[in-house]
This record gives sequence, structure tokens and C-alpha cells, in this order.
Amino acid sequence: MPADETFLRSMVHAALFVPPGASPFPVTVLDEPAIRHYWAGFGRRPGDVGRIAEQASTAIGAAWVRRLTGDDPGYGHIDDDTPELTVAIATTRRGRGIGSALLDELLALVPRCSLSVDDRNPAVRLYDRHGFTVEATDGKSLTMLRR
Repeated sequence: MPADETFLRSMVHAALFVPPGASPFPVTVLDEPAIRHYWAGFGRRPGDVGRIAEQASTAIGAAWVRRLTGDDPGYGHIDDDTPELTVAIATTRRGRGIGSALLDELLALVPRCSLSVDDRNPAVRLYDRHGFTVEATDGKSLTMLRR
């Protein structure tokens, strides 16, 4: 649905880790090809699967996977058959178990997926608890995989 795509776009922005004291990314970063492929046209590709959390009929978070191939890889690319995970919760709703609940639902449907996360991001603990392991590192960036 177009409304879901708009929401996922905003959730990609929320998912971009900004270290404490740093300026947030400009919204225009969402239209760069390396970021755009995480949200644009979601639901129209084979393998697109996601969940959106709502509270009082307002979307407050999302978890979704998308297959990104080697000719257009994402930051957490493992191989062409492993979808990449994105998780984001509205800033005012974080720390309440919403991300964990969304992951539980999504991983029941798509048990194998990968992701990229900054090693300073508190979400690393969430991914550890859900069975993700570090497969590669590049500076502060971790590529994690759940088998």
C-alpha cells in the first residue's frame, strides 16, 4: 500500500543510527540509491515481508525484510538469497518491547535474514537476543546474520 511505503520511508530515517551528539541525517538521504532500495516499492517484490506496529490506530514501528542482490546490495548483504532486515520504532516509543515483538512475528515467517548495524547502536543487544551473529565488521559497522 502507498501509505505503508510512506511510513516505511520514515522508518528508514528512524533506523539510521546517529551517535550521541551528532547531527541527524538529512531527510534527503532517504532518496539516495543506497538507502532508497530499502523502502521504495515495498510489497511489490518477491520476498518482501513486513510487520507494522500500531497504537491507537497510529503506526509506531516496523520490521521488514527485502532481498537485495549483489548488483544492488544493501549494507548487510550476505548473498542474493538472504533478505535484509530493517527495524525501526518511533523515538517516543522505544524501550517498550515493540521492536522485540515485531521481530518475533517477522522471524517466525522469515527465520534467515541479515542486517547491518553500528556497533554503538543499543539495538545490537536486541539482535543478539534474537539469534543474530556477527559475520563481518567494517569499522564500526557489523553485518549480522540469523540462520
